[in-house]
Amino acid sequence: MKTKIYYVVDTMCGWSYGTSDVITKIEEKYKDIYDFNILPGGMWTGDNVKKTNIDMRNFMKGQNVEIEKLTGKCFGEGYNKNVLEGDSIVLDSFPGAKAVVTVQKLKKEVAFNFLKEIQDAFFIDGKDMNSIKVYTEIAKGFNIPSEEFEKEFNSEEIRQETFKCFDMANILGATTFPSIISEVGSNVTIKAQGYNSFMDLDKMFSSPDLANEYLNK
Repeated sequence: MKTKIYYVVDTMCGWSYGTSDVITKIEEKYKDIYDFNILPGGMWTGDNVKKTNIDMRNFMKGQNVEIEKLTGKCFGEGYNKNVLEGDSIVLDSFPGAKAVVTVQKLKKEVAFNFLKEIQDAFFIDGKDMNSIKVYTEIAKGFNIPSEEFEKEFNSEEIRQETFKCFDMANILGATTFPSIISEVGSNVTIKAQGYNSFMDLDKMFSSPDLANEYLNK
């Protein structure tokens, strides 16, 4: 029995993008020890869906300066042009969340790398993440046929499963994106919130106390 790890993330969250390289390396290094799961949090959904305006763009620009300074991750020219300087991009977390849930169902072992690529598509290339074509093209790179991906992505089952992920993130107490949460039986512990370096997370995941939590329950 492996300790279950939830990575609570939003595909449109700049801090989640800043953490993408780190968490991808961590999952690759420790996937045989822990049961890693991506849990989309739904930052901008429903009534919270945003359309870029002057105030929103200025807020995002300020945040991005801090993200680049702390994480070393850079925002691409396409993102700066299409999102920060454009006025037509709708910021909706639901399509990205559905895409992650879809891939976790179809091919879970590639989910973290898939997540990283859709974050790059937005924060580097500035693509419209409301378009299913963005996700199908990325999925094809992981040998997931477009027809299979689209069928699941558009299904009511995946829609409902995505809402369940949002609810579960709230139940687990994730108030910050990204968050790392361990679950052993009924014992849930928030292990990290916000950006953490690879060194810090590597130290945490290499701890025998975390890997063997279930033995003490």
